[in-house]
Amino acid sequence: MASALPRSFCFVERVFFGAGAIESLPAVVRDLGVTRALLVTDKGVTESGAAGLAEARLREQGIAVAVFDDTQPEPGAEVVERVMERARGEGIDGVVGLGGGSPMDTAKVASVLLKLGGCLRDYLGAGRIHGPGLPLILVPTTAGTGSESTPNALFLVDGEKQAVISEHLLPNAAIIDPSLTLSMPPTVTAASGVDALVHACETYTSLASTKLSEMYSLRAAELIARSIRTAVWRGSDLEARTDMALGSYLAGIAVANAGTGAVHALAYPLGGKHRIPHGVSNSLMFPYVAEYNVMADLPKFSALARALGEKVDGLTPRDAALCFVNSVKALVRDVGLPTTLTEVGISPSELPHLVDVAVRQTRLLSNNPRTLTRGDIDTIYRKALGL
Repeated sequence: MASALPRSFCFVERVFFGAGAIESLPAVVRDLGVTRALLVTDKGVTESGAAGLAEARLREQGIAVAVFDDTQPEPGAEVVERVMERARGEGIDGVVGLGGGSPMDTAKVASVLLKLGGCLRDYLGAGRIHGPGLPLILVPTTAGTGSESTPNALFLVDGEKQAVISEHLLPNAAIIDPSLTLSMPPTVTAASGVDALVHACETYTSLASTKLSEMYSLRAAELIARSIRTAVWRGSDLEARTDMALGSYLAGIAVANAGTGAVHALAYPLGGKHRIPHGVSNSLMFPYVAEYNVMADLPKFSALARALGEKVDGLTPRDAALCFVNSVKALVRDVGLPTTLTEVGISPSELPHLVDVAVRQTRLLSNNPRTLTRGDIDTIYRKALGL
C-alpha cells in the first residue's frame, strides 16, 4: 500500500516580530483593506495601556475602531454573543485580537461570524468553517498560548473545553511585540510560559509530528527553558521576554502542525468545571504525564532534556530521558506554580468527573506517544492529588 502524502504545513501569512512591532499595526490593517476595525481585548490589557495605544494608533491613521474589552478567561458562548452585539451596526470590515489566548481566540471566531453568520456552536469541532472570515490581525500580550500561530480557538461550552479548528482561523497577520509582555505579573508570566513549554514538548513527542514540526518544537523548548525563570522573576528583562515571545510563537506553529497530547487532555477538565486557568492546568499535569510518557520514546525525551538545559552527555538513553522529567518538575517549582491538584482546591471526590471528561478527549489522546487507558488516566490524576 502506498504511504499517505505529506500534510501541508500551516503558517501565518505575515509576521511582524520585535520590540516596537505594535507600531506597524495601522499599516497592516490598511494593507488588508480594513477601514472599520473591531478591537477584541480584555480589561487587563486595557488597564496596561496596550489597548489604548492600539486604538489611538489606528484612529490616528483614520481607521474607525469599535472596542470590546470584556473578554473573560476561559470564554464561553455568552462572551462571543456580547462581542457580536458590540459589533452589530458598526460596519466592521476587520478584526484585531489583542491580548492573551482568550481575546485572540474570541477575535478569531468573531471574524468568522461577522462574515459567515451563525453562532459559536455551529463551528465547534474541526473543519466546519467553509470559507475565510473578515481580515484578522492578532497581537499577543502574553507569551504562552501561541494562538497567533494556530488554527484553533478554545471555548468553555456546556461545562467543557471545546475547540473550533480550521485553517480559516489562522490570522492574516500576527504582530508579536515582546515589549507588550513587560507588564505581565510573575504568576501570569509563569503560567503562560509553562503553557508554551508544554506546547513545545508535547508537539515534539506527538505521534503526528514531522521533521519540520520537530524543528520548531525543539527551538521553542530551548528558548523558553533558558529564559522563563528570568522572565518570571525579573520581568523587565527584554531579552528574556523576547525569548519567551519567540518560543511561544514557534511552539504555536508546532501545535498547528503536530497537535498536543495527554497533558492537554487531562488539563481540559480542570479548566472546565473548576475554571483553573489553562496555563496553570497544563503546568499541574505536565510533570505527571511526562513521568508516564517518558519510557515510550527515550530518544525524543532525551533530546528534550538536552533542550531544557540538562547535561545528558554520557548518560544512557533511559537516564537521559528521566532527566527531562526531573527538569520539568524543577522548572514548575522554580517559577512558583502549584504542583498538586489539592493546592488548587480539587479533592479526591472529583476523580470520577475528571476521568470521565479526560477520556473523551480522543483528538488529543490519539497524539500521545503512549496509549492511556481509563485506569492510566485515573492513576495519573491520583498522583497529581498526592494519593
